[in-house]
Amino acid sequence: MGRFRRLFLNRLFVTLGLLLGVMQVVVGHWVIVVLAGLPGPGWALGLVLAGLLVAANARLIPLLRRARSMGGLPRSAARAYMGAGVATLLLGTAVLLSWLGLFPLASLLSLAGLSAESVFAVFRVASGAVVLTLAGMLLWGFTVGQRRVDHSHVRIPLADLAPGLRGLRIVQISDLHIGNAMDGARLDRLVDRVNALEPDLLAVTGDIFDFDPQHVEDGARRLGGLRARLGAYAVLGNHDTYTGAELVADALGSLAPDLRLLRGEMVRVPADAPLYVAGVDDPGKDWTAEALVLPQLEALGAQQPEDGPVVLLVHRPQAFPQAARLGFPLVLAGHTHGGQIALPVPGGRPNLARFITEFDRGLFRVNGSVMYVNRGIGVGGPSLRLGCPREIATIEIC
Repeated sequence: MGRFRRLFLNRLFVTLGLLLGVMQVVVGHWVIVVLAGLPGPGWALGLVLAGLLVAANARLIPLLRRARSMGGLPRSAARAYMGAGVATLLLGTAVLLSWLGLFPLASLLSLAGLSAESVFAVFRVASGAVVLTLAGMLLWGFTVGQRRVDHSHVRIPLADLAPGLRGLRIVQISDLHIGNAMDGARLDRLVDRVNALEPDLLAVTGDIFDFDPQHVEDGARRLGGLRARLGAYAVLGNHDTYTGAELVADALGSLAPDLRLLRGEMVRVPADAPLYVAGVDDPGKDWTAEALVLPQLEALGAQQPEDGPVVLLVHRPQAFPQAARLGFPLVLAGHTHGGQIALPVPGGRPNLARFITEFDRGLFRVNGSVMYVNRGIGVGGPSLRLGCPREIATIEIC
């Protein structure tokens, strides 16, 4: 997994450009040869096409990333191409797996006496069913799937919690990625949806903005409408650092003053009994790092009060082992988006986030500490969610 991270994730956009060029040829070949039944272009021409597409995508993807911040037609075109690119990568993988399945299938059917033409006809039907089913799932993921929002409810016991605070509800949202299909009226609806839950506490665990500074002022102003009885708290994520940590902090401070940004600090909640909320900045770099040690968190660990528990807000769940070692009883995190693409099985554990961390989504326990990893309310990259709906979580402490 470490080698995969170094070769693929740490050079994500370069690698995506290379893979996309190859998969465009793979999918094109499948459509021509298998779906349409026409003669293929041959290996030599296929390799030339693959080389040209790899080179084109390696140059195009950086341009598309810049076009996303331009607005208007360039932004729409960039988002459309990136969405099509992700779909092509997944469909190409399905095609390759289908071709790999052809060889044992061909051997078995040949032994059974079927001709080469009959074997290919069987493969044509089987691979068509696989690829077209995946295409249907992707279409669903780009439409209905990415619009779904789950309201999760989790009860978590907290040691040393005063009886008067049992049943207190913390509403958590994470990874809004404002500026990436989350702005304007859609952001207003999210604010209204969160407020309708009437939270006692509100926790926003990072990646409030995507990467484009031009969305910060308007986004912060709209977030100023968030309300919680005992206060709303937030931390910065790696994408907020890309956007500009100080720019984001200043905008939230002036335009959303009721949303308190915790930057390596701990505050007592204005409740009748002792309860504290702490939060740390995300370092921004090495977003795929398997382990994370934060100096701010180490300092906070030494400041924990003895009269009540602390709820720690941190963007990346990879910091959980450090937080558990320091004795934080409850950690709320985000960052992973729950994988954003997951196999449709209970729990959704087979998902893309597993390539980054074992702390991918939901509840985790280490040495008496509990962490909840939110699947996020926004998206990273294209607006695609498959087997992994957006999430607003209510954590009831007891």
